Formats: sequence, C-alpha cells, structure tokens
Amino acid sequence: MWQVANGFPSRAYIFNHQSSTGGPGAFLVGVLLLLALLAPLWSAGVIALFRTQQLRPIGIACALPLVIFLFVGKYYYPAPTFPLVMAAAVLSVSTIKRPRLRSWLVVAVVVASLLDLGGLLKPTVPATPADRFHAAGLDTTVPDLANTIGWDAITQQMTAIYGALPPSERRTTVIVSSDYGVTGALAVFGSPQRLPASFSPQLSDFFWLPHDLSATVVLMVGYAPSEVAWMCASPTVVARLTVPYHVVNLEQGAPVTLCRLKEPLPTVWSALKNFS
Repeated sequence: MWQVANGFPSRAYIFNHQSSTGGPGAFLVGVLLLLALLAPLWSAGVIALFRTQQLRPIGIACALPLVIFLFVGKYYYPAPTFPLVMAAAVLSVSTIKRPRLRSWLVVAVVVASLLDLGGLLKPTVPATPADRFHAAGLDTTVPDLANTIGWDAITQQMTAIYGALPPSERRTTVIVSSDYGVTGALAVFGSPQRLPASFSPQLSDFFWLPHDLSATVVLMVGYAPSEVAWMCASPTVVARLTVPYHVVNLEQGAPVTLCRLKEPLPTVWSALKNFS
C-alpha cells in the first residue's frame, strides 16, 4: 500500500540502476558467486517450491524478483528470497528415505554453508582496520564498507560547522545531505543538543522530511553552490568534509554549502529527490 500511495518509488530506483548492473550475464554470475557452494541446494529448493502445489505461490514470489532484477537490478537484490528457497530445499532433503544418503547430504549442506559464510566475511565484515583500508585498496574494491568509515569525524566536523553559525541562524537551520550516509552518521554519533535535524532526499529518506518544517537556513552537504542556486540566496561553500586515513568514499571532499532558502524547504523538496 505504501508503494502504491507514493508512486512506486522502488520501481524508479530499480530502473535508475539499469545501466550500472552489467546486464543479465553479470547478474547471473553474481548470483552464482553469492550462492557459491549452495547453488545446487538453491536449485533444488526452487524445484521443490514449484513441484508442491501448496508452496507454488511462494515459488512464484521468489522467482519474480529474479526475473525483474535480471534486467534492471543488482545481483544481491533478490537475496532476501534465498532463505525461503533454502528452507524448501532442506525440507526436501529431510524427506529422503535412504538414511546414509540423507546424512551425507546434511553434512554437505553444513560444510558448504560454513565455507560460504567464510567467503562472505571479507566483503561484508569490516575486519580491516580503518587506518589500513585505503592502503589495502579496499576503498575502491569494497565501496559500501568504505562509505561507513569516518562517520565520527564527519559528525565532529558538522558539529563545528553548525556551531560556527550565528545563534540567530542556528535556531532555524537544518542539515540536508545529498546521500543518506551523512544523515546516518549524524543520527548515530551526533548529539541532538549540538546538532539540528538532518535529512536526505536520497531513496526512502526522501519521505522523512516533515511537511511543516520551518527552516530558513540549510547546511547542504554534497551540493555545490551552482547546483542549489535555484533554491538558495547566495549559496556559499563554508567547508569541505575530510574523511580520515585518505579513504576514498562519497563524503571525502564533499562541499558543505550554506544555503539561505528562497522558499520553504518542503516546497522545493521534491526537486531534490534522488532515487539513484
């Protein structure tokens, strides 16, 4: 219902990624790499779901994302359906009547699961210290993890930038970030007593802006003055964010532009919407 009421924002997001996914071939290779040794078990689960009449709707629900994302999505988008398929496969294994074969398959599934888990640890768990991340080249090979580095430093910088504003302006100032990383950093590490409310027009964060927000000044992170001159009077870059350890990510060098609004922020908010 939320998707319908808001014009299917997920559809817009998916199609915005169409040109950056590498096509169906890259998608299928990515899915196989994600499943790794459990690919046969997943295949058995798909077959089990479609062969059982009562479970067939679940099979269709799991197959539909694969078909959609095959052309316009990233390989890990259908990953939330994998546990359902794996559960169906494990149930099928439990019905095998030959005890020795069933036992060997159970052992194989456990071993394959542990090996797959080990393979997924490197790209998903931040085991490398932040001060070695750039030197190891991980900020370019694992950008999602790189974007989580420096949140405490970013919070400190934004706190100092906000604190340098005149008291009369601080009372009606908010922070708007072009990506939700800064908003997340401030929510986790920021102090409500020392920072104003922070918003981002990216993805689902776009829907969190209060309709009655009465801010007159905005610290716009990730926006150059030329990008917001249409909504700001004399926008000026007051700082640039610095992420420690030379890590390359979305926030490294991002401009912080002081914007005195020409119109209320809720009025212009739709023009900032970013579903990329």
